[in-house]
Amino acid sequence: MGVCGIVVEYNPFHYGHLYHLEIARKESGADVLIAVMSSHVVQRGEFSVIDKFTRTRWALEAGVDLVVELPGVHVLQNADLFAQASVRLLAALGMDTLCFGSETGDLHALNVMLEVMETDVYHTRVRAHLDTGKSYPTSSHLALKSLIKDYESSAPNNILGIQYLRALRQLDTPVKALALKRISTGYYDDIQADTTIQSATAIRAALRRGEDISAYVPPYVYRDLKGKQGVNLEDFFPFIRYRLATSTPEQLHQLSGFDEGLEYRFLQAENYDSVESLLKQLITTRYTHARLKRALMHLLIGTDHTLSADRPPRYIRVLGMNARGQNHLNTIKKNLDLPLITKIARERDAFLDMELRITKLYDLVHQQPFFDQEFAPVLIV
Repeated sequence: MGVCGIVVEYNPFHYGHLYHLEIARKESGADVLIAVMSSHVVQRGEFSVIDKFTRTRWALEAGVDLVVELPGVHVLQNADLFAQASVRLLAALGMDTLCFGSETGDLHALNVMLEVMETDVYHTRVRAHLDTGKSYPTSSHLALKSLIKDYESSAPNNILGIQYLRALRQLDTPVKALALKRISTGYYDDIQADTTIQSATAIRAALRRGEDISAYVPPYVYRDLKGKQGVNLEDFFPFIRYRLATSTPEQLHQLSGFDEGLEYRFLQAENYDSVESLLKQLITTRYTHARLKRALMHLLIGTDHTLSADRPPRYIRVLGMNARGQNHLNTIKKNLDLPLITKIARERDAFLDMELRITKLYDLVHQQPFFDQEFAPVLIV
């Protein structure tokens, strides 16, 4: 059986995602479509706009056969570690094709960028930019731009695409890669006229403003989002302010994301009344918006350095499946290299314990509690 893997957040699911699913299945010729999905946190350093159980149901209703969870400790990382963990989970589940969206949609161009990123001259130029105080993403972009002038490397889905290809190389597997071109709108675009395909960023902003998003998401998604603003990092500001007010530099330094003296920069901030006003004080050419928000997430969760995200995933947790996904799992489960989790046990992995901690935090501001649902049976559609 052909197995196509995709990496998703569905934050929220929209018509662009539906297009991606349909093309992924068609182009790959796969019998089974597996999604590894971010949990209650997302890679840019925030909580998901709606819970992971609802997003799992969206995925299954849209045609995904099996949804597994990407642990939060892997989600809240730079693109390379995020991609490595995602690809390893999908490979463990028998993926033979990885399909991802990108701004270029040009697999050759992405492979050329990856080849350049493996050279000494690239690393030398990155270090030179870092030495001037620039962030790593900016330094990497400038280095690539100076070496491959015809290619655009700074777009977020291109960056992830390159890291997916790198992760496949590191696995040394025969998995085929498919790069689909992002259509209609860009990652950072606001709502655009005359198209039903909008960016998730624009849809989240529209939700927050209380605007009608029914034209941009399938009916089963709109049903769950109607009348809601969704969860936002600003909702957690009182907890963030408390943690910063009661922490020492030594305590912050023990958390993931707090290095290079970043703990002192956070504690020196003053007179802020929101997450955004705090970030405005902290952001520099060295510290990107996403990196600072990921640090805030680690502050809230209490992720210490012992939960190292550079290690491979340690289990496969199933969030939902349909009959095809269930049949696929039954076929491969005896040969899996990782423990398969369909029900949380009393004795559990430290990464899974952190997942439960994240859900407890999520419940503090969401309109309904989800902690008990962590122990419910896997969703089967």
